[in-house]
Amino acid sequence: MFVYAWLGIALLTYHAFRSIYRLYFHPLRKIPGPKLAAITYGYEFYYNVIKGGKFVWEIERMHKIYGPIIRINPDEVHINDPDYYEEIYTSRARRREKDPFQVAQFDIDGAAFSSITPEIHRQRRAPLDKFFSKQAISNIEYLIYDSLDKLIKAYKEAYQSKSVVSLDAGFAGLTADIIHQYAFGFNPGNLDAEGFNESVRDAANAVLQGMHLLNFFPFIKVVFSLLPRGLLRLISEPAVKLAEEKEDLLARSAAALERNQTPVQEDEKVSNSKGAILDAIAAPRMPEHMRTPKRLMEEGLSLAIAGTETTARALSVGTYHLLTKEHVRLKLKEELKAVMPTPDMRVSRTELEKVPYLSGVINESMRLATGVSSRSTRVAPTEALVYKEHVIPPGVRIVFPNTVDVSLLIPPRQQSLFSSSNVFILMNPNIFPNPHDFDPERWIRAAEKGERLDRYLVNFSKGARICLGMQLAIAELFIVIASLMRHFDMELVDTPKETIEFARDFGAPYPEKGNLFIKARITGLAQE
Repeated sequence: MFVYAWLGIALLTYHAFRSIYRLYFHPLRKIPGPKLAAITYGYEFYYNVIKGGKFVWEIERMHKIYGPIIRINPDEVHINDPDYYEEIYTSRARRREKDPFQVAQFDIDGAAFSSITPEIHRQRRAPLDKFFSKQAISNIEYLIYDSLDKLIKAYKEAYQSKSVVSLDAGFAGLTADIIHQYAFGFNPGNLDAEGFNESVRDAANAVLQGMHLLNFFPFIKVVFSLLPRGLLRLISEPAVKLAEEKEDLLARSAAALERNQTPVQEDEKVSNSKGAILDAIAAPRMPEHMRTPKRLMEEGLSLAIAGTETTARALSVGTYHLLTKEHVRLKLKEELKAVMPTPDMRVSRTELEKVPYLSGVINESMRLATGVSSRSTRVAPTEALVYKEHVIPPGVRIVFPNTVDVSLLIPPRQQSLFSSSNVFILMNPNIFPNPHDFDPERWIRAAEKGERLDRYLVNFSKGARICLGMQLAIAELFIVIASLMRHFDMELVDTPKETIEFARDFGAPYPEKGNLFIKARITGLAQE
């Protein structure tokens, strides 16, 4: 009993001294914000884990009270200033690193997305960049159209049977099939399944909805990996889908390494061939430590999840607003006839971009869909950042001794972290008046005035770590929305606005309850 009392006293003393340090001696002590957030990560834990992805709205509330720069946890500053965004997410000329704690929550440590230092990021991303340039994506537009043809066929069958279709499931199946064919050389057949198979989407949900818990308790991923499949199924069916996706990609990664034993010419694998991406990162010219089935699997999983869910959400959000705003929908349909005289024409993204109203529709779809909803934390290890009268000192990485490998259980923490949230820029009324309105013409008006609204379209982030798949996502949005509007008349069925609104942050935006969904009935086919 005496021992427990002393342990209790020691623990209380430790927390007291730590709180005093964080309030009065920490490098971020002068940054405004609530004292409780400065003292403990429990503040963030409560809103993100207990309340379920609500910390983003608490950050918004704090900004209203304390101003554009606030301390949101003991080691992190959040800045809500659209004109400062590119200071945080900057070019390669200025060193930025990621926070290992944030990286750990996604459980894809070997992916370029999860790289902490810029050196590792460049090494992992270099073999991927050529596959995601605008030109490379234009070369694989046939993949987009081939998958889209299946979706259109399914919707025509739904029209004949007068059945309701799940547009969100169709979009997720479409984007999943495209990225799997391009990256791995196989079609998972999501669009061929009745009702559209959503296994990749389920895997994405398993990763995303567990991210906040993993942020605080990263060892959970180790525990889950050791559980028997039957027990895991009782705990979480999406977690089983995630495990199955990992196993499949692991086997494909091992096969890619096996067939890439000898060097080939740099240009031998062309960027418009199916499966070229997996072969590129498995190539013998890559450093040996990067040529492991596990790392390739994690890179592949990152591509699959990023290439499925965020684009499917933007398609869903854009289609929802088109179906609820008749004047917007009719104007778009009319303008599309000039560039797409017949519904079955395969028009390139380059040609579709010449339709200003369609470009406005796509931009509004992306803006209201948000893209990645969670803040992406950075640290500047070599420079102090100055925001108005506030100074964020260079970050100091706190690391464990090399003799004790606890990185899987407790990743190192950094001090002097900083971040910004895309949603606060995308919904800023000073930049986008009436920000909740779906208004494609705001982009046309801005262009006529010579204003660069696209500077604030930050769905894909900015700087050296701008989203790898941006050009693929934009191509999918232009081609899919144009083709569907040209092919069909639709009406929503049992889809209130709440189902597509951003209420909870799990890396991607989620509604207040469940997952995003949008249901519709095909009411007519386009007359050529």
